[in-house]
Amino acid sequence: MLLTQPRITIDLNAIRNNYFALKKQAPDVEVCPMMKGYGYGLGLVEVVRPLVENGCEAVYVSFINEGILLRKAFPKLQINVVNGIFEGTEGLFLEHRLTPVLNSLQQLERWERIASSASTNAIIQVETGMHRLGILEDEWGQLTPERMQRDRITLMMTHFACAQEAEQCAEPQRMPIVRDQNRRQFEGYRRALAHFKLPGSVVIDAYMIRPNNEPMAQIRTGCAILFGIVGFSNEHPFLKGLHLSPAVTVQAPIVQIETLRIGDRVGYGGTYEAKKETKIAIVAMGFSHGLPKSLSNCGNMWFWDGEKWHAAPIVGKVSMDLTVCDVTNIPQEALEQGWASPLNKHYTLNEMLMDSGRSRSEISCSFARMEWVYKE
Repeated sequence: MLLTQPRITIDLNAIRNNYFALKKQAPDVEVCPMMKGYGYGLGLVEVVRPLVENGCEAVYVSFINEGILLRKAFPKLQINVVNGIFEGTEGLFLEHRLTPVLNSLQQLERWERIASSASTNAIIQVETGMHRLGILEDEWGQLTPERMQRDRITLMMTHFACAQEAEQCAEPQRMPIVRDQNRRQFEGYRRALAHFKLPGSVVIDAYMIRPNNEPMAQIRTGCAILFGIVGFSNEHPFLKGLHLSPAVTVQAPIVQIETLRIGDRVGYGGTYEAKKETKIAIVAMGFSHGLPKSLSNCGNMWFWDGEKWHAAPIVGKVSMDLTVCDVTNIPQEALEQGWASPLNKHYTLNEMLMDSGRSRSEISCSFARMEWVYKE
């Protein structure tokens, strides 16, 4: 296939296998895919399809428009809308059989206008310390058992602010904050379970660090399914025997190869100066396609020689449509392939986030202006 622009390839079989691997590793809970941001920027309907075809019965999305899009493709799928019911959208929830996540008493009241006519149940989100959506603890008393039964609320979810940092926090001074935040949120989660007497839903990171085998009915995850990565070291007990595969590869064509002389500078601002004769490749991909600009002078492009990957340091600033890299040490066989890769199964989103200082979902949701290929 001729490559004339950046191309992103999504391996649907890897997505399917990741879903099955997680279900096998966590048999005591429901694994519910989190498909916010149009499937983390990978194409909502396309990445949900292999999950539905292999038994997935429910997913989460952010907004009602995402839910409507999925409903057209999947008549039987339970579609949970995380941001809940906005004023005036009640009829759309009914028409498209969408399950609302109720984040406030106001949203609960909107749901109560239509609950008796709805063909779905509802989910409540409770605030346990993150302060980013959720019914406040001072308000929990207004949700009596009779009211929740009448309103057909069947699941309680919450979100943890620092669960992922429990092991991976690189700054020691952050650890007291992280531990205290997790302790407080688990205490809040226990109080919510006792108060509402509903099954609980948490993100996969919270499930992995639960201190006392906390009862959890559902875990939510997007990156583990779509990118094959979980934000913990491989020594974590949950990850032993869990085989996940990155589903995303990005390729970009080489536009030009040239040689720098000593003292030549590269890119906007001339932030890189050649200290010796240096062969460079200009690759047709930049920040307008989602390549983090923070990789300037510190990241890598990767070249494939048919057998192994070779790293070429990015030199100069990543620009809108072009990135320059030092290919002095790249084998000629790899250069003759005619393309470079900033993201692949060897250099995954996990490595890119560490090099760029950006989060996984921030990077993936930035992918744009590329050729999209879905591969079985």
